[in-house]
Order: sequence, then C-alpha cells, then structure tokens
Amino acid sequence: MNSAPQIPAAPTPVIVVGSVNMDLLFTGLSSIPRPGQTVSGTDFRIVPGGKGANQAAAAARLGGNVRFVAAIGTDDLGDQAWAALEADGVGLDHVARVSEPTGVAAVVVDTAGENSIIINPGANATVSAADAAAIAAVYAGSPAVVLACLEVPLETVTEWARLARANDWTFILNPAPAPVAPLPAELLELVTIITPNDTELEELGTVEALQAAGVQTVLVTRGGDGADLHERGASAHHQDVFPASPVDTTGAGDSFNGALAAALAEGQGLRDALRFAAATGSLSTRAVGARDGLPTRDEVDGLLAR
Repeated sequence: MNSAPQIPAAPTPVIVVGSVNMDLLFTGLSSIPRPGQTVSGTDFRIVPGGKGANQAAAAARLGGNVRFVAAIGTDDLGDQAWAALEADGVGLDHVARVSEPTGVAAVVVDTAGENSIIINPGANATVSAADAAAIAAVYAGSPAVVLACLEVPLETVTEWARLARANDWTFILNPAPAPVAPLPAELLELVTIITPNDTELEELGTVEALQAAGVQTVLVTRGGDGADLHERGASAHHQDVFPASPVDTTGAGDSFNGALAAALAEGQGLRDALRFAAATGSLSTRAVGARDGLPTRDEVDGLLAR
C-alpha cells in the first residue's frame, strides 16, 4: 500500500508589523532644502512606500513567505498601496482597510541620492495591539520571524515583542524613525535583534547600553561604511558595503531589514544573513523610489557570487 504523499512544509513566515504610505516623491534637487529655502526639482511622482510596506515587499521579492500586519485607508491612495503590495506577493490577510486616510510621506531626493522625509501617519496610527494576539495565534506552534518598525503605535510593537517571546520567535526591531523618547525597558528586554542606523543609535544610546538593557544583538547600519554586528558574548563583526552607484537611498534601510528577516526565516546564520541583507540594500539604491530598485533573489544571489 502506497503511503500518502508528503506535503512540503510552508516556508517559515516573516510577519512584518508596520506602516503603509504613498510617497509624494520630489527628485533631482540640487540640495536638500534648508529652513526657509525653496529648491526646485526635476521630477515628481506618487509611489508606494512606508517602512513596513517596503520591508514586506523587499522580503517577498526575495522569496519570503510574508504576512503583513498593517492598516490602509479606503481612499484612492489606499487602493494603490494595496495593489502594489499584492503585485509583490505580500500576504495581505492581516491588513485592515479603515476609515482613516492612507499614510502619506513627502520625500525629497537630491542629485547625490540623499533624501529627507516628512510623514503623516493616517491609517498607520490605527494598527492595534488588541488585534495582535488573534493574528499571532494563526502561526503559533511553528517558527516565525517578526519584523517591526516605529511608524505604528509603540504599544502595538511592544505587544508583538511579547508574543514573539511567548512563541519563541525571532523579533527584529528596526527603530525607525528614530525615537524621540527612550524605548520602554520591557520592549528592549524582548528584542532579539535591533537594527539602528548611526543616527538612530545616537538617540538610543550605545551598543553596550542596549545590550545591558536586554537586547541580544545590535546590528548598526552605517550607509556607505557597511554594517557592524554586535552579538552578546562575541567579537564585533564588520560587513563591508557592496559596490553601488546610488541613485536614491530612500529604501536602502528598509530593503536591508526585509532581506535580513527573509534570510533568517529560511535558516541562514546571522553573519550570512547580514551579508545577504547588505547585498540587497546596495542593489536597492539603483533606482528612484523606495521600491523601484528592490532586487529579486536571483539578482542578490548573483551579486553575492561575484
């Protein structure tokens, strides 16, 4: 008698808890405007963005089994945001459509690829901690990686950190935008990996202080200077940046975080996942907009193989 066919296990989910915006993108500026200064650009577009959505799209393009926890308005911008995420293969079962307007960001990019951003959260402020337990229950009993940013309510992020700890999941906190007040002690104690850039680290304190607060691993991204990995009880490890000719760095950090989560979900070790994320981040800067430059898995593997 033939045994029943074995059904392959679904890939470990990457649960992204974060924001969705539509970006009002001004490009070709000679410089980022100073207070009181008016600067002309050469192009304007409306493109999908939001840290959570960018991270979810990055992980999905790399083959991740992405389940997105977010909120989008029922307005026209919300329809555009939804369609863009769906096209990238992001799982939208846990994305709410709400009466609040879809989040919006005004992004200005100069000719050197540097950017400055203003955000109006809109629907992102409605991503609720009260819904977290029911969503997490869908994935209980199996491995998962949770990735969260600070463009949704802090209490929601903290609740997801609690649920990750209760389920023995990896919890990655991208502390962006930089917090204006110290993060709760409880949240830091629950973080597996925190991924600040240089500016965000200045607001959070030192690597040593974060680890003393309970963070297991601090991964500092340094733009063109690569990234530094600080694991508790291990020597620091530096990852060089991969060569790139940046056009727009807007989505580099988000693509890095999405790639890191996707790599860890598929079982890569932390240093290999860091290298994978660094390659993804470099490739993401090749086009204007947070997502137009997001690479496919083949493109990242090709860069790593050089």
